[in-house]
Amino acid sequence: MSPKPLLSVCMIVKNEERLLPDCLLSIADVADEVIIIDTGSTDDTIAIAERYEAKVSLHPWSNHFADARNAALQQASGEWILSLDADERLVPEDQVALKQLLQQADCTSEGWFLQVEHTLSEDPKAIPVSVNPLLRVFRNRPEYRFEGAIHEQIAPVILRERPQAVLGFSVIRLRHIGYQPDIVRDKRKIERNAELLEQTLAREGREPFHLFNLAVERIRQGKMDQALMLLREARAITPITATFAHLMVKYEALSCAALGLYEDAIQLCAAGIKHYPDYTDLHFAKAIYHDAAGDRGAALRAMREAARLGPPPPHYHTEGGVGTYRASAQLAAWALESRAWDDADAAYRASLDDTRCPASVWLAWQRMRVISEIAPAADASHTAWLTAQTQSRQLTLQDAQMRTLASNEQVEAATCPLFSESAASHQTMSPLNFLPGQEDTPHPPPLTGHAAIAYAEEALHLMHQADMALARMQQQPCASAAAKLNRLVIPIGTLALTIAEQEARPHE
Repeated sequence: MSPKPLLSVCMIVKNEERLLPDCLLSIADVADEVIIIDTGSTDDTIAIAERYEAKVSLHPWSNHFADARNAALQQASGEWILSLDADERLVPEDQVALKQLLQQADCTSEGWFLQVEHTLSEDPKAIPVSVNPLLRVFRNRPEYRFEGAIHEQIAPVILRERPQAVLGFSVIRLRHIGYQPDIVRDKRKIERNAELLEQTLAREGREPFHLFNLAVERIRQGKMDQALMLLREARAITPITATFAHLMVKYEALSCAALGLYEDAIQLCAAGIKHYPDYTDLHFAKAIYHDAAGDRGAALRAMREAARLGPPPPHYHTEGGVGTYRASAQLAAWALESRAWDDADAAYRASLDDTRCPASVWLAWQRMRVISEIAPAADASHTAWLTAQTQSRQLTLQDAQMRTLASNEQVEAATCPLFSESAASHQTMSPLNFLPGQEDTPHPPPLTGHAAIAYAEEALHLMHQADMALARMQQQPCASAAAKLNRLVIPIGTLALTIAEQEARPHE
């Protein structure tokens, strides 16, 4: 008798020819079998699945996700189930960890929450915009079946069937790319989800979990007033220990802030922090809302607390980087506004301690140090972050950095200022006085024939003109601080990086 397979990957799909290959490739080395339920594909989805030796069955779509998922579970023979979608990928670095997790599991373990990282790009190096712990791995038992027409759940079923079950939180990651704008549009995901949730509420009553999920779809639709009403209704009947309660508080505060109700948003965050003091996202959000309400002092205190806490524990839904590079980069931006250059420098350094820190932050830090004449830019912080990038990425960054500093170098090459110090003190300082003529900065021709890059090059050229004007103003003592500050808010670094990245890609 052959041994029981260790892991069955169970999926439901429809018209996933674009996304399915990378998904199946990501689990090829860990799955003992792949069970796919197709709910009506009209493209090459089934052929692709069979090419990867998946077991494919057809199942008519009944507007009920749990029914389709349970059809897959019914066919699984493995000891463990991994529930997966076509727009998700098991992170390659975590494949061995997943196998070890299952092989070393004790008899009390009934499942694990994995960290589902939501990204807006198919690039495997893309920075997650949010991370959501979801129960995706669980034992294959006949009594464990999903419930719910949408946002189907299995954790409550497991705990109901086995009250002593242990459900652990793992750091193993799945990358979800299904919220890219083009994918959402193609599948009408938001409209479909909202319709199914409304049907579920009509059928099952005003359950808080369904109210919460409908509110999330309303937020995605931009209907913040409707979202707020739903969230308030849900919060009134949701126990504070519910697995989604912390996220409900955050989204209610977000809805209030979007409607200009900043004090309500702040109070919601403060109340939530009493119950979830280690939930970094609430401290981060509270800082942003304090600042929007005009209280920079309170904003700084809350943001420093977010940076001190770091990433929240893995049982929380979190936004990418709120306890690391995003909190520190925001502190740097506020320090720049206060002309506290050394504080900004320290905050940028803290951002770069996280190797996932966006390249735009690194470029902003380099540019600030040059403009503010703090110190030579190449030091340990510079080197550590840069060496963590791929070699091709480093070349792209070096190209982008040269573009960010072009204005500074041209101004430094000038032999004389436009005004003497005494004359400058009696004139109104305006960038218009310092704009270079066409003879000073000839318009660079677009580097490629692609319209997008040509427009970006034109925008970067105009930014450099403004930057040169401000750089010349910076030479005048009476305008130096203001000019420096305005130079640092020009988004030259981000645009230069975008152009450099586009040019680095092979064009067909």
